[in-house]
Amino acid sequence: MTRASLLPLALFGCLAGSWVNSAAQSKTPVEYRITGTLVSSADGSPIAHGHLVPTLVDRESSARRRFPAPGAAFDTDEHGRFSIVLPSAGLWNLTASARGFARQAYLGHEEFSSGVVLTKTAPAIELRFVLSPESDITGVVVDEAGEPVRHAQVSLVAVNPPGPDRGEPASITRQGAQTDDRGVYEFAGLPAGSYQLCVQAQPWYAVAAGSQRMVTSSGARAGANGGGVPDPSLDVTYPLTWFPGVADQKLAETLTVNAGDTRQADFHLLPIPSIHLLINPPRGADGGVVGRGIPMMPLIQRVGIGSGGQPFVPVTFQRNDEGQLEVSGLSPGLYQVRVGGPGQEPRSSVVKVNAGSVETLDMGAASDEAHVTVRFDGLHEDEGGAVEVNLLDPDTRRSVFPSNRYFNGGGARLQRRDATGDRTFDVPPGRYEVVLQGRPEIYLTGISAQGAESHGRIVTVPAGDSSLTLHVANGRVTLNGIASFNGKPSVGAMVLLVPTTLGDPGAIAILRRDQSNTDGSFDLRDVIPGQYILIAIDDGWKVNWNDASTLRGYLMQGVPLDLSGGGSVKENIVAQAP
Repeated sequence: MTRASLLPLALFGCLAGSWVNSAAQSKTPVEYRITGTLVSSADGSPIAHGHLVPTLVDRESSARRRFPAPGAAFDTDEHGRFSIVLPSAGLWNLTASARGFARQAYLGHEEFSSGVVLTKTAPAIELRFVLSPESDITGVVVDEAGEPVRHAQVSLVAVNPPGPDRGEPASITRQGAQTDDRGVYEFAGLPAGSYQLCVQAQPWYAVAAGSQRMVTSSGARAGANGGGVPDPSLDVTYPLTWFPGVADQKLAETLTVNAGDTRQADFHLLPIPSIHLLINPPRGADGGVVGRGIPMMPLIQRVGIGSGGQPFVPVTFQRNDEGQLEVSGLSPGLYQVRVGGPGQEPRSSVVKVNAGSVETLDMGAASDEAHVTVRFDGLHEDEGGAVEVNLLDPDTRRSVFPSNRYFNGGGARLQRRDATGDRTFDVPPGRYEVVLQGRPEIYLTGISAQGAESHGRIVTVPAGDSSLTLHVANGRVTLNGIASFNGKPSVGAMVLLVPTTLGDPGAIAILRRDQSNTDGSFDLRDVIPGQYILIAIDDGWKVNWNDASTLRGYLMQGVPLDLSGGGSVKENIVAQAP
């Protein structure tokens, strides 16, 4: 073979080898990695042996489902360094924790944080993850003699500042604790914030006296003191007490807790005469007492504390010859009482008890609660069953009585449905926000009320029967985009979608918030169609946006949007300086 004939073959061999190398390189898997340093917000020092957990967020799902990464947790070394290898691109939620530090998501603010976005073109990112020292609130609960009160129920209520669309501060029962044998309670691992505390308990000697009063199978009382009649000196209770020792939440002290703080909040409880409540049980069709001879356990919960997440009130009760339940241990206030027994329909009612009185509650009579019937206008017959209705506290936007699960098999709402698809609620009279769930594309357009009042999505329901007609439509909007600042992605920006009807009591739309991710992206899902102004504030979480006048200055430079017709809308925005 001549040299001339060998040249094309050599050239072909070089090209083939180059193509093989290129193909091999193209098949090399991309390694997705998050690296960085975990540091303390107190002094910037590295945090050794911290734990980080990445979770993949499904951005296409309306529920934003999350999937933990293989390996679950990754630890930092002695210099606070971490390296996390991930199986795929996507939006990763990254949380960190360490001994002595509060658990936190990356750039976490309230319930918002910034997701870490990895792509094929940007498969790796370096982060400086700032973690704040944990805060603690602890205290001692003592009685009138200075002795520890055991098993007292202490509730921690988070107090959030009022937003421009709310008139009062929002208080949400965050968690509860119980005192130990020393009367000590502790709330550990708290994030910085503002809190109020309250305690409810019973004197040990009143509990002991109550435990001596027994209920016989025939319903007769027997006890150590005159057939069960309590000693008046022992028939006492402790009133619900807010720190530092007041009965009204509006007079309670708000504890501002900064990162790393330990605050002391002690309680000194003084007994008051116990209030008695006589409960007439429901009667059957023949007029007889339903479940006579079967003890009915009353569940009693105080109304109007935080989001309603209060534990049940500790009381003692007994049953008399008339079949009544006699409840003792109550202090002045408004209570929801629920009774039920084997084979009985649960019933509930609201009663207000005052000092020095003996109240009688007839569970077989018309309830003092609001009996609300809810029906839809705008849904097809086959759609109504998939839509759930919830009545929320308008300030906290939480279910008012999450403990209803004890009566309706796990739900967060006391809701029944008849054959026509109507819903019925038994709730304390008051103000509620109507929220639809189960079908994210369905939204509220208005409410017509009979026997009640409605303003926008807020309804005021009185005791007795009332009805609400919910006018609904189909087609919410998804708004997404990129927030930038000085020509670069704005990471951790506060994104606000403000309805132009802000401040109007008849408005349906609500203010929405989000926080931008590491690539500046943001997602606002299930937005009610309407007129809005979109704004983004770079590093804006220290801005007092809750103040209407402050917010108005940013709105002047916002982007007006007409969101209608459903679907997805993309709108990039330049973030404003804080």
